[in-house]
Amino acid sequence: MSEKKYKLSSPSVLAMIGLMAALVFAGSKIEIRFPTILGVSRFHLGNGLCLLSGYLLGALPGGLSAGFGSFLFDVVFWGGSPAGWAVTLITKFLMGYVGGLCFTKHLFSKLGQIPELVLCGLLGEAAYIAGYLLKEFVTYRFIMGSPMTAVSLMLIEKFASSAVNAVIAIAVSAVLYKVLRPVLVKSGLI
Repeated sequence: MSEKKYKLSSPSVLAMIGLMAALVFAGSKIEIRFPTILGVSRFHLGNGLCLLSGYLLGALPGGLSAGFGSFLFDVVFWGGSPAGWAVTLITKFLMGYVGGLCFTKHLFSKLGQIPELVLCGLLGEAAYIAGYLLKEFVTYRFIMGSPMTAVSLMLIEKFASSAVNAVIAIAVSAVLYKVLRPVLVKSGLI
């Protein structure tokens, strides 16, 4: 679906946004938890589905799917505060939006589809990780008043965990795109 061919108010586009948001929500629950120095971290399929939303639907609808699906997951399962939910909405929206914008604008199309998916996924994940780490920095340094040394160590650990999750998300989204896009095109859904 090209950026210029969709109307956000179209029933089919709204249905696809809802469907992809539901998949992001469900994929965020498919996780592996593991202990870290700072507690528990997790790898999950939600980020891969955020990127897939951008690839399949384009920047804005894909970003909306990624943001709303992740936001609802946090509200239902993760807890936290409305401010944290809002940050999730924004950062996951950015992941889907940036990945989708890059892919639908064919910024790396001369490299072939898989390399383009990987590079667009890297840009989407970089946007998400930057926003996530900024939120963690502000929370721990300015709201909780943690010393800068502790905040630096926490950011390194969170970056490492996020980077591994990004690699998984990029691989999952590329494989799912290659499998699902032909089926969706043939069915007329995109």
